[in-house]
Amino acid sequence: MKKILTGILIGLLIVINFGCSTNAEIKIVKVPNIIGFKLDDAEKELTNRGLILEITDSEFNDTIPLDHIISQTPENGEEVKEGTIVKAVISNGSLNITVPDLTGKNLEEAISILKSIGLTIGEITDKEDNSPVGTILSQHPAAGSILPPYGRIKIVASIGTFVIVPNVIGMDVEDATKLLLNAGFQIEIIEETDIAKGTKGMVLYQYPMPGLKVSHGAEIRLKISK
Repeated sequence: MKKILTGILIGLLIVINFGCSTNAEIKIVKVPNIIGFKLDDAEKELTNRGLILEITDSEFNDTIPLDHIISQTPENGEEVKEGTIVKAVISNGSLNITVPDLTGKNLEEAISILKSIGLTIGEITDKEDNSPVGTILSQHPAAGSILPPYGRIKIVASIGTFVIVPNVIGMDVEDATKLLLNAGFQIEIIEETDIAKGTKGMVLYQYPMPGLKVSHGAEIRLKISK
């Protein structure tokens, strides 16, 4: 009987000692703040404290960049056992889109760029300018602005420069030609067989007609008496 009691007491002492030894080895640490940290940095920060990172979800966020931590559980400063799992939600980046700079690009390029990022061209305003036809001169919103998906961008595009067609009807063809060439026009001369309409070499008709507004470098057709 004494041997049995002695064995029980020894067993209890071993259990108690083992329990005390196990408790003594448990380390309590404070959870660090990882909100706003990039994923790799957050994992290093927790590992250094003997904690484990677990990403449980991801969300779009306009202020927290892509692959950065949005929230954590347990929170910053909480005391936990070493080896505790810290659950975190990571950012998918902003759902909104940054407006690119379209100025200087032609209309086709702009449409392609916007389509690739989920935006589109809105109202187009024409403006006379020395830039090639279709060149984008300005935009609204400006580059760097934020728009939601499928947002529209208004643009002002060049339609080139225009000049007023001068009146050369009744002029000698040589004088008319000089005048038109100096004004930047191209010329096509058609001889008119009906001499009765005017003196030889005189401009009888022109197209486009005098006073019309045409693009710089446009062709003027002249009919002259033969």
